[in-house]
Amino acid sequence: MPVPRLRFAVSLLAATAFACVPSASARAAERRAIAVAAAPLDRAIAVLAEQAGVDIGSAEPGLARVRTRGVQGRLTPAAALDRLLAGTPYTAQRVDAASFRIVRRPVARAVRHIAPSPPPPPEGPPPEIVVTATKRETSRLRFPGALTILRSGATRLSGADPASTMDQAIAASPILQGTALGTGRNKLFIRGVADSSFTGPTQSTAAVYFGEVPVAYNGPDPGLNLYDMQQVEVLEGPQGTLYGAGAIGGIVRLVPQPVDLSAVAATVSAGASATQDGDPGGDLAGMVNLPLLDGALGLRAVGYHVAEGGYINDVRRGLRDVNRTTTTGGRLDLRAAPAHGWTIDAGLVAQSIAAPDLQYAERSMRGLSRASVLAQPFDQRYLLGRVVVDKRWDDGLHLVSATGLVRRDAASRFDASRQAAVPPVPLAYDTDERSRLFSHETRLSRSGANGAGWLVGVALIRARDAYARQYGRPDRLRDIVGVTNRTRDVALFGEAGVALSPALTITVGGRLTHQRTDGDPIASLRTTNYIRGRSTTRLDPTLGASWLLAPRLAAYARYQSAFRTGGITVAQGVGRVADLLPDTIRVAEIGLRRDRHGPIGLAGSIGLSLTDWRHVQADLVDRLGFPYTANLGTTRFRGLEGNLDWVPLSGLRFATAVFLNDTRVPVGSGPSRRPGDSVPNTPRVAASGSVGYDWTLGTDSSAGIDAGWRYVGRSTVGTQAPLDVSQGDYGVAHLGASWTRDRIRLTATIDNLFDGKGDRFAGGNPFGLAMRSEYTPLRPRTIRLGGTVAW
Repeated sequence: MPVPRLRFAVSLLAATAFACVPSASARAAERRAIAVAAAPLDRAIAVLAEQAGVDIGSAEPGLARVRTRGVQGRLTPAAALDRLLAGTPYTAQRVDAASFRIVRRPVARAVRHIAPSPPPPPEGPPPEIVVTATKRETSRLRFPGALTILRSGATRLSGADPASTMDQAIAASPILQGTALGTGRNKLFIRGVADSSFTGPTQSTAAVYFGEVPVAYNGPDPGLNLYDMQQVEVLEGPQGTLYGAGAIGGIVRLVPQPVDLSAVAATVSAGASATQDGDPGGDLAGMVNLPLLDGALGLRAVGYHVAEGGYINDVRRGLRDVNRTTTTGGRLDLRAAPAHGWTIDAGLVAQSIAAPDLQYAERSMRGLSRASVLAQPFDQRYLLGRVVVDKRWDDGLHLVSATGLVRRDAASRFDASRQAAVPPVPLAYDTDERSRLFSHETRLSRSGANGAGWLVGVALIRARDAYARQYGRPDRLRDIVGVTNRTRDVALFGEAGVALSPALTITVGGRLTHQRTDGDPIASLRTTNYIRGRSTTRLDPTLGASWLLAPRLAAYARYQSAFRTGGITVAQGVGRVADLLPDTIRVAEIGLRRDRHGPIGLAGSIGLSLTDWRHVQADLVDRLGFPYTANLGTTRFRGLEGNLDWVPLSGLRFATAVFLNDTRVPVGSGPSRRPGDSVPNTPRVAASGSVGYDWTLGTDSSAGIDAGWRYVGRSTVGTQAPLDVSQGDYGVAHLGASWTRDRIRLTATIDNLFDGKGDRFAGGNPFGLAMRSEYTPLRPRTIRLGGTVAW
């Protein structure tokens, strides 16, 4: 027997050793709670076999190349398997009362004088897409709020591409925005909830999660690589009820590929890239999945190294392509299934980022160039450990207990030289950030039909963030005042969805939080003396509704609030600190969502949101370039978003999305702000569109092509001089092609197809912002050739 067939025949024997049921026939006849996410068909069948308590085997070699949409509901094993295989070249044959075999569907042959046969029975509704970020597995159609799911195969977020980063996620959805200071120090924004363009000690407005645990508490997005990622889920905010402080704009949840307990698998991926008038780049990554004890214990290891070629020249120092960035990291996950319904996942994520210089240029200079006295490097070391205990009962009850530990150390330098002097006086401004985070959450939930169900949970967070600063000549740096904050957060949260009728479901919930933050102005990272404190106890409610207007069309409405913690922060002027107030946000939204009926058809959504944001916290810089943090006041804005996903025929897909934002800042809402000022770094208009086509070349090969375009409207880096500098207002296109044969996949992509010259971010070095000449250009036209081999 060939190795692929032997591997799959062994791997898909179901995990029935832990099922406690009276007989095989009873097992096959009873309905069970089934929730199988979209995945390659071999993995999806293995998960279904475990959940249904039956044996499913196959000797077919091509199952890993077919992607299924998943299946959800209370179903018999036979019905669940039929839904899972709908639209695929395979069908299920019953072997006995509790065993099935997957075989290729027979090919119909033309014969003469065939009597007319009755039409086949209508196909049942396709399985619903399940959103796991809601913490109780709600179907996407019935979720009462705005959300976006970026999945491999539907977007450019390919799990086989080592170059996949959060920049690809931002490009795929206009609802996401971000700064462009550099990987590991960018800020993410969701639906226009943007506080400022600079990183500092405040919490981000968008919380990023790796599976069930947060990746950070304060500071920027650490920039984790998305290689071997199953999907990215974006829940638009606020998400105070489910995720607590720091989720005022929403959450981004990275969902990694899980450990497969029944199949040996491995991939090796590599790519080479060339940037016009820039440095070449390259990437190398690999994954291995090993069952250590069939059906009970396994591990999955991922490693990657990505080098992005530079394209910025420094004319003063006579250097070319100074902004090269290198990312090296990996993940190790261990999964155990000690008993029926139980899984225990333990994982480690490690990643380092090294950038020898910043990626901004100066408008007054020819080409993509600038003049700096000093190099401005960045270095980050990131480590995340997690343990997740999961228990599913046959009646739908679901227990999750997740614990995470995060350690992040980052160092930056900015050129603060007095360039007007002759010769220039070299001065450096250095920051040293050290963050430690412990998080724990335990919750119990039950999912029902039509969006009904409930959950209750408790969460604990302990965070310590130190932000130290030095200033002066590079060889004689002196400490200046920084800040250390220590936060303890305890919360009790719950949510319930009640189906008043099959069409109407009401969701109510709330989160009771007690939080204390103690801070200390420091000039080193060794402080243990906390001299100030602030305690906050608050209730953040949520109220939502989902109304099924047609079998695949639903309306939704939602109200929710959230907050970010306050504490000691660096104030305007060297050597000063301030006590930051918590900021609060309230959002009301309504919308319509349509899911596709079958593999062909139209899906999409449209939504309107109203936001009220008070005591806005923002990391800013003064006219001399020194960063500080302040409360800016109140802002209110409206947002309109929509997306369409149309599959007119098999293999052909059109997609488009748009986000419109209207901001009005009341008089007196912050220092030097005027009525009509916009929230920084959020364009009034953002849009994207793409078209793709996949076709089969033979029994074991296929090809595909895709093209896309996105537009980022005008915004400003800040709301007051000298930060009211325009950025954005550009369009950028990409083109890609792929060829797959058996387990080999080759790809070719061209980013910035027409070599556009747009400004991604009108900043870089805070000490040069007063000159109003800095900008971060689009990466010039870049061609990447890549390949993946899977076993």
